[in-house]
Amino acid sequence: MKMNSICAILNLTEDETALKPLTHARPIASLPFASRYRLIDFNLSSISHAEIKSVGMFIAGSGRSIYDHIRSGSIWDLESGLAGGIFTYSQQMLKAVQEKNGDAPDFYQNHKEFIERSKAEYVVVMGSKILANVDIKAVMQHHLTKEGDITVLYKTVPKAFFEMRPQEKVLQIDRDEYLLHLIDAEDAPADLERLALDMNMYFMRVDKMLELIQRAELEDVQLDADKLIEHYLPEYQISTYEYTGYLADIDSIPAYFNANMEMLEKNKFSSLFHGSQNVITKVKNGAPTYYAKGAHVKNAQFATGCVIEGTVEDSLIFRKVNIAKDAEVRNCMIMQGSKIGEGAILEYCILDKNVTVGPGVTLKGTKDNLVVIEKNKTITV
Repeated sequence: MKMNSICAILNLTEDETALKPLTHARPIASLPFASRYRLIDFNLSSISHAEIKSVGMFIAGSGRSIYDHIRSGSIWDLESGLAGGIFTYSQQMLKAVQEKNGDAPDFYQNHKEFIERSKAEYVVVMGSKILANVDIKAVMQHHLTKEGDITVLYKTVPKAFFEMRPQEKVLQIDRDEYLLHLIDAEDAPADLERLALDMNMYFMRVDKMLELIQRAELEDVQLDADKLIEHYLPEYQISTYEYTGYLADIDSIPAYFNANMEMLEKNKFSSLFHGSQNVITKVKNGAPTYYAKGAHVKNAQFATGCVIEGTVEDSLIFRKVNIAKDAEVRNCMIMQGSKIGEGAILEYCILDKNVTVGPGVTLKGTKDNLVVIEKNKTITV
């Protein structure tokens, strides 16, 4: 594959409402995952393994937490070069409002400048709420074989997957693997037990993407790149690519919690992390986690730098967490820098970064009603 034959557009603009308070100060892409990763790591890893050197990130808000994590992009071989590197375009939500009011320049100007600067032949467009480990080289090969205008990725999932997401899009596909219709899950035939979930990932030639943008400008359509593609899909020949690895749709706090908890299951962890390509993240050197003599640990995942003196079961513990003597933590996610006091009891909780739970405090949620504590809070009663 020649250098810069593919560029990538990452739309970090999904609706974060259902994930608050965890997304008060970060986009979905920055959410911590599996004790030591961020959700953005999975897309960036797929991009790195495909030898993509130019990435445009379109961020709804300020993007500070994204910048803090990716820095120069060197970990993913995305250092700045003549045409390569990570290019960030923040405040997309504000820009959309300004454009609507006639107070902003061309809505798609940044998209066009990025694509032209990349000098790429193809573009892959991805969101951030779909957690997967996608082989983009395989997608490209499939696209070239099928010769469609656009290739859309999908995952076949049980119908129950859509019970809480009736508006998610599903694909209806013909025998030759071309798209017939894109419909809401709630409109799918009732007799189907499994449906083809639209992964909100697309692959096409750069000139086709620029054509869609030109059409949108002429028709006064202002949408993020992924929604723009979806808007025009019925008018093009669309080939489909079936992704068969692990997938989670991080569209709510329960979905986020469940995806993390599934990483305690060996087969699901292996499906996501031990496939044909590894997951790359920013390495943070730290002391090994210390387990005191009286500590009890069962089916739990730990990052580095923790001190564990109490009981931890069926939980994910992030960096530099302290769990004191006689504390009990079950079915929880405890994020970086949090401290659990002596004798505290936590069940079905998500603690964001730097939360302190005082001695003897009890926080008990359920699988269907999680206790969520936002970052930097102190709980004493």
